[in-house]
Amino acid sequence: MLDKLLPRRKRRAKARTSNEVRLQSYPPPYPDGWYRLMNADEVRPGEARYIEALGRELVVWRSEDGAQLSAMTAFCPHVGANLANGFVRGDRIVCPFHAWELTGDGRVACVPYSDATPGRVLNESFRVEDVHGQLFMYHRTGGTPLSSSDEPPYPPPRIPDVDAGDFVYRGQHDAGRVRMHIIEFAENSVDFAHFEPIHSQLRVPWTSIPIPGFKIEHIAEWKLDEERPHVSYFLDEARVHAFGRPLERAGASAVATFTGPGSVVNFRFDIPDLGKMELMQTHLPVGPLEQQVNFRWFADPKIPRLVAWYIVGNWISQWKQDIDIWENKVYLDRPMLSKDDGPVVRMRRWYRQFYSEDERPTVDPLPVRRLGTDESPPQPAPTSKEPTAPPAALHASSRNT
Repeated sequence: MLDKLLPRRKRRAKARTSNEVRLQSYPPPYPDGWYRLMNADEVRPGEARYIEALGRELVVWRSEDGAQLSAMTAFCPHVGANLANGFVRGDRIVCPFHAWELTGDGRVACVPYSDATPGRVLNESFRVEDVHGQLFMYHRTGGTPLSSSDEPPYPPPRIPDVDAGDFVYRGQHDAGRVRMHIIEFAENSVDFAHFEPIHSQLRVPWTSIPIPGFKIEHIAEWKLDEERPHVSYFLDEARVHAFGRPLERAGASAVATFTGPGSVVNFRFDIPDLGKMELMQTHLPVGPLEQQVNFRWFADPKIPRLVAWYIVGNWISQWKQDIDIWENKVYLDRPMLSKDDGPVVRMRRWYRQFYSEDERPTVDPLPVRRLGTDESPPQPAPTSKEPTAPPAALHASSRNT
């Protein structure tokens, strides 16, 4: 009775780590890969859009006939006007200041008041592709400037069932901005030990509200694609327990396919007695520690919209549980791992390929000491600390029907 009369203790505010502290611990923030810029219908024929992402300022436009998509650095090479404020003529972008016309490969095609036009490429341009209603651009740092005519090392991931007409569009969700480094999602995919404390509670779809008495057991695995070096897989079998007893048909299995550095991840769900569906989760770095996160999903037409909504909502309710951790953690290039932690070092070695030679995070020799073993890693010579890159965290958690 007395405790009801006494004032309740205020809940202590969570500690917040500044971006300045966090940024210096991470690898470079913009690894090479395909990135979703926007929905395809956000750039209609004859329109141009301006976007700041990946440490770049970009103009994206569609030709007047709708047949050609182009993306390049946004400022006119003449005196720096923002080309997105101009207009499209044919397949060219026209500068709003002096009406210079530029082609999609960064060349000046016309200077209206002069017979002389620069003969070389002046703006860096980028390959853009429409993937199931989303515009993806290939980004690379280091080396020679990119051109839209360059062939990227691998294509953006497509869903064969969508291309074949076997899956239908079922929805999309703009999750807004998350204050994290993109590498954290990849790190998450191999951090099996965090599933129990963070993702074992079943929640009301799309929310953080726990469902009392219902728990999720995760059986996880991570592996590489033997033929495509830029692809890795996270496999999760989620089993649901109600008040300590397993529910035989309430779980689901999922395969998450990482294409590149975690910029696009495809979740394949196998739902007992109903069929399959696929969710695309994309991360666009709009700043060194800020990701724009979007979801789009497709399903077998036999799967009701409500069931697809429930499955996606289950995943997003679990994904949300990591956000506060991601937004306040730092990156340790020599983590103190337990022998029962997941394949963190193996994943980090795989991830290095998405950086140019001079930007790659140091992983070899083995930068960890595993607790519970006699393994003592070699001590590297002291080096100056430079900002390191991020492993984007991902984990397929609740797949429940």
